[in-house]
Parts: sequence; C-alpha cells; structure tokens
Amino acid sequence: MTIAVIGAGASGMMAALTAAETPENEILLFERQARVGRKLAVTGNGRCNLSNLDMQPSHYGKAAPFVEQMYAVTPPSEVAAFFSSLGLMTAVEDGRVYPRTMAASAVLDVLRMACERYAVSMLTDTEVVALSPSRRGGWSVQLADGSGLFSPHVVAAMGGSAAPSMGTDGTGARLMQALSHEITPLYPALVQLKCIHPALKGLKGIRTQARLTLLIDGTPAAEEVGELLLTDYGVSGVCVFQLSREAAPALAQGRSVRLAVNFLPEIPSLLPWLDARIRQLAPVSLLALTTGVLPRLLAQTVIREARLSPDMPAEALSESEKQALCGALSAFPLVVTGTQGFANAQVTRGGVSLADVDPSTMASRLFDGLHIIGELLDVDGPCGGYNLHFAFAGALAAAKAIAG
Repeated sequence: MTIAVIGAGASGMMAALTAAETPENEILLFERQARVGRKLAVTGNGRCNLSNLDMQPSHYGKAAPFVEQMYAVTPPSEVAAFFSSLGLMTAVEDGRVYPRTMAASAVLDVLRMACERYAVSMLTDTEVVALSPSRRGGWSVQLADGSGLFSPHVVAAMGGSAAPSMGTDGTGARLMQALSHEITPLYPALVQLKCIHPALKGLKGIRTQARLTLLIDGTPAAEEVGELLLTDYGVSGVCVFQLSREAAPALAQGRSVRLAVNFLPEIPSLLPWLDARIRQLAPVSLLALTTGVLPRLLAQTVIREARLSPDMPAEALSESEKQALCGALSAFPLVVTGTQGFANAQVTRGGVSLADVDPSTMASRLFDGLHIIGELLDVDGPCGGYNLHFAFAGALAAAKAIAG
C-alpha cells in the first residue's frame, strides 16, 4: 500500500518511518526543500529539546482536551521508547529531554538512517501543490512539475508558518483550507517582542533575571520568570517567548499589550529591602546603592524611570521617592508593539481546527484517508520540548491508525 507523507520535518519523518515498519507499505516522503529535516536540525539553538519529563496536557492550554485524548492512545512513553529503539541516547536537563550529544543533528541522523534502512523514498526538491480526494477512494497528489500520483493514504505534515526559510511558510494551511478544513488565525509564537521605551537602545545586550507580567488591556494575562535579554527593538529570552503565545493574538486584535518587568523577582517585599540596604551602605548615591544588584546602565535607567537622579544621596530619599524607586524596580513599564514575526518564531499558533481532526488517529473528520499532524494543527505548547513531542506523538498515532 502506498502512503504519501507530505513534509519531511519532525512529524513527517516520524510518520514515514513508523508506517514503513509494515513491510507491505511503500512510503513516499515528499519534501519541497533540498534536504530533509532542516528545521529540526536547528531546533532549540541546535540542541533539540525533543521532549519533557512533565508532559501534562495542561501545558497546551485550550488544546489540552485534544492532547489528552491523543496521549491516551499514544502516551509520552511511546515517543521515548521509539527513539530508544532507533539507538538515540538522551539526557535530561531541568526536566527537558535532549539527545545525549546535545546536538540536534543526532536526532535528525537517527531518523534519516532509519528511513534509509526501511527504504522510505525521500523525494526532496519535490513540492506537493494540490490534494484532491479520488472518486475511487484515496487521494490524487499533484506535484509542482505537473506530474501526479495516487495514494490510498496521505499524511499532511507540512508544518505551520514559523521559520519560512526552512520551508514552513503556511503552504500546508492553504492546502488544508482548499479542502474545506477550518483554519484558525495563524500567529507567530515563541518569538521575541518589540517594545517601546526611550532607553532600550542603550540597554542592548544586557541580560538579567526578571519576572515579566503580561498585561492585556490593563489586566494581567500571564506571568513568567527567567533570563531577560534587552535588545534595541524590545525583549527576548525564554520568558518572553512563553508570553508571546498570548501577546501575538492580542496584538493582532488591536488590544493594548504591555509588560511590567520586575528586575528583583527573588525579593518578595522591596521597600523593607531598600530601607535595609540604605542603612547598610549609606552614605552612597542611588547609583552606588544598586552596585552589585543590577548592571550599571540598567540601574541608571530604572532610577530615572522613578524620576530620580542616579547621583542623589540614597539616605535623602523621601518615602514617596522610595515607593517610586520600588515601583520602577518591580514594574518597569514596556509597551509591546509587535513581535519579530514568523521569520523569527519557533512555532505557529493556530492552524487546522481541532474540531476537524480525530485525536486518537489524527484523521481528518472531513475525508477518509487523510491524517493531519504536527504544527499544521491548532496546537502549540510552551518552550520545553512540548511542540516537538506533540509532533512526534501525533506521527505515531497517525501511522498506527493507518496500519490498523
């Protein structure tokens, strides 16, 4: 039986390989790029965080019920066992699962070697431009060169819109929409945020621990703690990426989006801390008071945000000035104006509506013989291996369903 898998990324390679384990299957893996697995090869800054020890469905937000049903059929342990069967050794760092080599190439290599071992036909530089259900059952697959083929089963694994230079430019969503699947709005996720503040350009390159609160229309919507990277355009870092999942849709809807940055998240009550520090170090200037606490340029910016002078004596602060300084330290304001877009995003938020897909088989509810997996679906998780794991688990679920 011929099975056409469209897209040789993480989910597509996994689906092709799993389906190829049935000897009578002929697997055609189509990839429009010159090489398979290009996006996988650079995932996680080249380290490939492929899973997590905590795979609770709740990490997927509104998609949690769908993910929970999928994991009931393909539990997280199956993904781990599958990679172990390919010979991939893994290591765990803060609950995140990586290849032991800490190189994404190791994951890609074991998948590619196994595809070769099971005689998967990897058709690179070959773009699928249309799919249509055949009157005799199965699917007609139209290629960009004008040729076509028939396949009883198609696995759609074309990815989302994130990282278009890697071939994921929204083509999959357009193909699925042409088949009358509902496509929820697409947004860049796990991406840097553009912000406005007059001091940002001078703070470029500063890294610091912080707690970020995302405010949408003035109401706290999400909060993250971690390393914050200040840039000339705004902010970056894992904590920013996590918040971008909520920020991007709000920005697209024209809502007010702001960040309140706490530069001392480890101190629960700043005013007593500030009083104690003044008593300990006086007589010193405000800038000297922050030495050993914040980078110098950042400290100057925070002090000026409180409408104070870095040179003024710390012991001369009035109570209202102390409150202002604590406010600037704990809720430094940044207006969010946008994201760095799909070109810089790690994943896509939105995609094929989950109402159109059976979570136990990843089969389309609109057509027989069509399975939709990976980032093409309206499922996205936070940083930490959740998005790759979902792609791998969905591939296993689809291949198992096709095998019967």
